[in-house]
Amino acid sequence: MSKFSNRYWVVIPAAGIGKRMGGEIPKQYLDLHGKPILMRTLGIFLTNDLVTELVVAIAPGDQYWPSIAKQIKDQRVITIEGGGERCQSVLNGLYALSEKAADNDWVLVHDAVRPCLSQEALHRLFAHLSDHPTGGLLGCPLSDTLKRTDDQGSVLETLDRSHVWQAQTPQMFRYGLLKAALERAITNNQM
Repeated sequence: MSKFSNRYWVVIPAAGIGKRMGGEIPKQYLDLHGKPILMRTLGIFLTNDLVTELVVAIAPGDQYWPSIAKQIKDQRVITIEGGGERCQSVLNGLYALSEKAADNDWVLVHDAVRPCLSQEALHRLFAHLSDHPTGGLLGCPLSDTLKRTDDQGSVLETLDRSHVWQAQTPQMFRYGLLKAALERAITNNQM
């Protein structure tokens, strides 16, 4: 019997307004084969019986979320107000779980616009980290060539990519550790 909890909570920061993309609507609400991207992302976790609850952090005054929320029949989805930055939205999601989640429970933080996570990858993450004291994330080895440049953009060197991986979501960490780390980082202006 493991000394660690294997309850899984999901926080989906979806408070972005698409500023960088410059579209008319936030990218999490763009259509992907007849459904908003966010709805497809939620579906990944709603079809997984191991997930205890999903917290969706939306922007204040979000005009698109209410129509999606009406379509969700699963009581495991709760909505909270996100923050101005992703880290603040995640922390707000963790605060929403404070009465329910134990410090050793798992929290998966998954980007609202990443609807292509497979159940196989999700279960691989669960299995690989089941007894881990801290957590981890999905990733894949980087195959692109990496260059380091100077301030003028001139190439200084080609970097060794043999130990470089591309981080993906979800990132999965113990509730208590993640909450404390985010609080500390935000308090110290490290985000």
